[in-house]
Amino acid sequence: MLNKLFGMIAAAVLVFLVAIAVYFTLSTVSDPAMKPIFTGDKVEPLINSNTIIRQENKYSACGDVEIYYRGPATHDLIGLDEQRLQMKFPRQDGWDVAVQGDEVVITKQIEGLCGMHKEYRHLGITDDQLAVYQGPLGYDDILLRLETSININLLPESFLNKLKKSNDFASLNADERLDLQNALEFTDEQSLNTLLENFDEYRIHQ
Repeated sequence: MLNKLFGMIAAAVLVFLVAIAVYFTLSTVSDPAMKPIFTGDKVEPLINSNTIIRQENKYSACGDVEIYYRGPATHDLIGLDEQRLQMKFPRQDGWDVAVQGDEVVITKQIEGLCGMHKEYRHLGITDDQLAVYQGPLGYDDILLRLETSININLLPESFLNKLKKSNDFASLNADERLDLQNALEFTDEQSLNTLLENFDEYRIHQ
């Protein structure tokens, strides 16, 4: 009888210990951004139901900022303090969290051009040939094509000088930049092609 009683007690203790182990395991692997921090001091949440959140993308190539949400804090953010918010949006993944006035701004840094500037085209010179680049002047990372049928040495001298100056776009003053943008930068492919269609007299005829 005693052996049976001891067996029941041992089984109950074992079940209790397993339950504790499962609890601590789940607590360890759960989302750290949603667990409270116990520091000995009361931590006030940065975000509550009245907090205004602004979420945006910032594009490295053109510097444009695209706001895709501005409004009350969503359920997954309410109750988070600053540390938990930083953990949810880690800086090493390209996020930046800042308080600006009465708003909490969450910014994602994105490499490349924004949607609008992806449509832009500009002219330049590469390997002594007329080059077409994606994006605005000053961004020469994406070469789309070379207009090999156009002899740049036949272009008007003023236009050719602008093409050469475009290589130093970043070092030019505001007036010089505007002058080049008016001549060499286009909001889309169609606008660029309209100019190139007028370059027939500068083409190399086979």
